[in-house]
Amino acid sequence: MTKVKAAIAYKKLPFEHQEYVGISELRKLNPQTGKVPIVLIGDEVIFDSSLILRKLNIEKPSPPLISKDTAVAAKQYLLEDWSDESLYWYVQALRWNARNEPQTLEENRQFVPAPLRFFAKPILRQLVGKQPLSQGLGRLPYETLVAELERQLDNLAELLKEEPFFYSDQPSVADFAIYGISSTGFSGATPEFANAFSNRAALQDWRERMDAII
Repeated sequence: MTKVKAAIAYKKLPFEHQEYVGISELRKLNPQTGKVPIVLIGDEVIFDSSLILRKLNIEKPSPPLISKDTAVAAKQYLLEDWSDESLYWYVQALRWNARNEPQTLEENRQFVPAPLRFFAKPILRQLVGKQPLSQGLGRLPYETLVAELERQLDNLAELLKEEPFFYSDQPSVADFAIYGISSTGFSGATPEFANAFSNRAALQDWRERMDAII
């Protein structure tokens, strides 16, 4: 959700945010995937963060969320997808690692309906905690997972050597995707991510630039 909220703030669009959506309401609004985020624009329901950002760019083209240069735009779209489909799972695998699971459960307990909070731990483990195992990264030994994450962050830092944002002098869908995932990494349950990210000056400087524009 941070990815979408940050993009909305960057475009200075008015909005109302609802943190919690009941399961029945969620299924009604988004029967396709049953997941958040969801954005309502008039009577139109848009789901999936990437589709939402594309819609925002149509609703308010300036400032743009993608480069006018098609070659640069292709790189930005690919990096956005990598962030959502790969970097995301590194963070989730760390969150649900045995070392970090207690803090992750505490952070997510608030999203379980009040009558079911007594059973929050087994519900969350079943619905969310097993996902990194199914995806694959959650099966890696802890030390290997951290080492692979650091390698990926090195790659990201390398991409920021020539431009203040990814492939551009202004933020794009790629920046908002990585900003959203990194915000989850800084939430408290994954100190390994926060330390590895902060120890790379290029990434820390980039995040400070993102904080300044939203």
